[in-house]
Amino acid sequence: MRDYSRIISFILVVAAFAVSVFVFPDLPARMPTHWGLAGTPDGFSGRAVATFLLPVVMLGLWVLLIFIPRFDRALFIKYENRQSDASTVKPVYGIIVVTVLAVMLAFHLFAIFTALGAIGASKQPLIIAAVASIGAIAVGNYLPRVTRRNAFIGFRVPWAYASEEVWRRTQRAGGYGMVAAGVIGLVGAFVLPSAPLKPLGVVMGVQVAIVMIYSYRIAHSRDVG
Repeated sequence: MRDYSRIISFILVVAAFAVSVFVFPDLPARMPTHWGLAGTPDGFSGRAVATFLLPVVMLGLWVLLIFIPRFDRALFIKYENRQSDASTVKPVYGIIVVTVLAVMLAFHLFAIFTALGAIGASKQPLIIAAVASIGAIAVGNYLPRVTRRNAFIGFRVPWAYASEEVWRRTQRAGGYGMVAAGVIGLVGAFVLPSAPLKPLGVVMGVQVAIVMIYSYRIAHSRDVG
């Protein structure tokens, strides 16, 4: 089965630019570019910056993520001599890249439609929380499949490189934690409409701390080689 993730990723980037060019004449002079935990705009930029900044970031990220795997051996935290592991994380790596760019495109479309007045102020907080939560669920779902140590994808705390087993268990914990955080964030957005992003942010911070501690403990356990 061929890996079409690079093509799909590029299509997402092109779509972001195409939307920006198409709607640019109809956009207001100033647009919201940042939303706080309450889901309300708290940062604004000029039309050109607000319309094209995120597509440019997506393009830069797409290019960067294509070349990063080629430098795995140079970037890898070497506990042992080994060759590049770029081939061992495909197609999971490509799927995660597509997911990240898709979430960025969703946020870009959200900002565009908000500026055009197509999304009411009352709906904005919930939509932001939903996109962020679903993104966390999607990425977390694939992290446990990153089963080999590498320098460019996964929950890459230093002690996770202690062994392949420690790495795998760390990615499982991190992936499950992200999925749980996403689910809680999605539910919490409805339960706490005054600050819909707060549940996701809090739970994500807690799960990262837990995974770091868990990974450190198993890396220094005598039962793990």
